[in-house]
Amino acid sequence: MLDALITEYGAVAQRLLPRNTDENVVYDVLVVGSGAGGGLLASEMADRGARVLVLEAGSLLFPTHVGNLPRRLPIGQFDKNVWHLWREFGVINYRNIGDSMYQGAQGFNLGGRSVFWGGLTPRLTAWQLEGWPAAVRDYLLAGGGYDAASKRLNASREPASTFQHEATDFLDSLLPGWVAVDAPMAIQYVAPAHWMLPVGLFSTADLLLEDAMRTDAPAPARGLTVNLNHAVSRVTTDGTRATGVECYDLIDRRERSYRAETVVLAAGTIESPKIALQSGLADPAGRIGRGITDHAIRFRHFTVPPQHAHSSMVDSAKVLVQHPAATADVHAFDIVVELGTELNQGRYVDPDDLAADERIRNGWMTCEIVFQYQAALLDENFVRLAGGDPSVPVEVQMAAARPSPELIAEADLIAHNVFAAFDAQPVLNEDGWPGLQPAALGGVAHEVGTLRMSDGGNGVVDADLKFLAYDSLYACDNSVLPASPAANPTLTLAALSLRLAGHLSGP
Repeated sequence: MLDALITEYGAVAQRLLPRNTDENVVYDVLVVGSGAGGGLLASEMADRGARVLVLEAGSLLFPTHVGNLPRRLPIGQFDKNVWHLWREFGVINYRNIGDSMYQGAQGFNLGGRSVFWGGLTPRLTAWQLEGWPAAVRDYLLAGGGYDAASKRLNASREPASTFQHEATDFLDSLLPGWVAVDAPMAIQYVAPAHWMLPVGLFSTADLLLEDAMRTDAPAPARGLTVNLNHAVSRVTTDGTRATGVECYDLIDRRERSYRAETVVLAAGTIESPKIALQSGLADPAGRIGRGITDHAIRFRHFTVPPQHAHSSMVDSAKVLVQHPAATADVHAFDIVVELGTELNQGRYVDPDDLAADERIRNGWMTCEIVFQYQAALLDENFVRLAGGDPSVPVEVQMAAARPSPELIAEADLIAHNVFAAFDAQPVLNEDGWPGLQPAALGGVAHEVGTLRMSDGGNGVVDADLKFLAYDSLYACDNSVLPASPAANPTLTLAALSLRLAGHLSGP
């Protein structure tokens, strides 16, 4: 609920992110939300000379990605440490109805969920982009979109350690027809030790703080202003033009209105359609809020005994596996394999803790394999208003996307072969070995589709992410994706943000 937000405006936020509550200012671009889509778009527009206002419902929780901060080492345990703080600070501002299976959370804070994400940046392949607007598909695959986004996110591949190289080659040879590569990550690899997460895991909190602290123009005339603790309730319109937004200032406890030439909803797959629905926006195709979908994910944690040739207590590897001949019906999933996974999920700086962890594990390496499946949007799924009060959470109906039996069987066989090749054993206290386990819907924040893009008017926004019925209203978050891809969608969203910045800036 909104009252579950951490609402604070401490000394750090006041000094680094001074608010501008002058409601007479007319901004060039107003962005609702500061996550991977909105934060990157706002930064790009400010760099291009636009006067930008970002409205973020949450506070400044962390000034950087949580993977760049010291955190606990669960000695002798298997724990996906990069998700630890997400479990503590994620907010639930929705209510499941009926048999809805959604178990996601929202990031109401500077940087949104980009402060907590896993950093994996795979590119969508051609088969995953079938049915997308042709202009978007061409931009991503042939127009340099992914190259630009990778550069903007500090994306790189794992350093050329012997262990990473050997692990990738081993998996590549183990799975004929599939191609294993070093997993691309939004990280600058300058780690001082091989057992530490390299510094610089990307988040828009870092990006927006740096932009807001620029000194080349005095406030409030600088290019970027970030108003924290502003919960947007509706978009204001004049005919076919969006003119601004109405919101509630959670610090001053009063309603406010802000104006702009262009408004961009980037509050996430649940909050953006909520704002659109509360605004009573024209919806020619009747699809605002419809189609919320999360791709199926099946995974298994496992351990590798110390005598195995590819077991290590002091190294880790992360490998992406895809099939070059995949289609929507065959090989339609991405595979991610992590070896030594507890060593690439956080910054461990105390050698004594590492030594204690090694003694307890006694040479056994903890690992994970993950299968992510492509999914078409499910039109029976929806986000809808529960009443006229903006503070009331929306209702969510979300069924699971189900891969075909053939795809499930193919993944099961691959997992069996990987386990056999590694002499794998189950992690203690995990049932069902050696079967793959389904991930919770929304559990890794990949839900999409509530403001889907379309070429032919069958969606909510067009190929340029503009609402079909409006001239100056756009969306830029995972809600615009017209399908739930097999791959993590963050790099694709970053590329869409850069494309939208170019569109808004004009020739």
